[in-house]
Amino acid sequence: MDEERIAIVTGASSGIGRATAARFARRGLRVVAAARRKDALDQLVAEAAGGPGTIVPVAADMTTPRAAGKLLEAAEREWGPAAVAVLAAGRGLPGTILGSDPLRWAEIIEVNYLSMLEQLRAFGSDFRQRETAAARDIVVIGSTAGRQVSAANPVYGSTKFAVHSLVEALRQEVCGDGVRVTLIEPGFVRSGFQDAAGYDMQWFAAVTEESGPLLVPDDVAATVEFVVDRPAHVHLDDIRLRPTRQRI
Repeated sequence: MDEERIAIVTGASSGIGRATAARFARRGLRVVAAARRKDALDQLVAEAAGGPGTIVPVAADMTTPRAAGKLLEAAEREWGPAAVAVLAAGRGLPGTILGSDPLRWAEIIEVNYLSMLEQLRAFGSDFRQRETAAARDIVVIGSTAGRQVSAANPVYGSTKFAVHSLVEALRQEVCGDGVRVTLIEPGFVRSGFQDAAGYDMQWFAAVTEESGPLLVPDDVAATVEFVVDRPAHVHLDDIRLRPTRQRI
């Protein structure tokens, strides 16, 4: 990986986003880490202190107008133009079509789909304008739920199906400009995601028993690192990773 590149990571307060920001910093990258929880970002910065890289925290809600543009501006103020964006902010929603809370449908569509559309537009527009031979990467954290229809988790899954199509569409739009747009689809990951979204933790314990050991956030972060570490002419554009024992 070119350690001179500047990265932006959203959803960096926990889970995959946090693990990715930490891994980048250990490699010596300069990272703008964005999330809503400033206290969690401050802890991330403290843990990275003294390492080869640098993390600048930005408290941001990615559903607010121009959130992605402000992160690009923050990177440029600190160091220069960003060349890597990892979009890991997202939210889950338990329940079936008949059983999920309809009052939360609009929220999850805004967070997982509309916000992602805004981010893809902002980062894609910025990166394609940079005249450089170096790699420029947009990496989106999707889900195997966005490929495998599940009656048990359809509202969340449908937002991921939609995002997956956006990622491929943007890839086709900007690949001629040397921008790599990559989708990573993790299966079950042991993190705070399920608890924060309100999933039944007894169900998750059963999943862990059947499919574990589950992935951990750093497993996915290592995959992100591998993707952006490829030479500029090589693009791994769609990767699924699951726990070995996960059936679907």
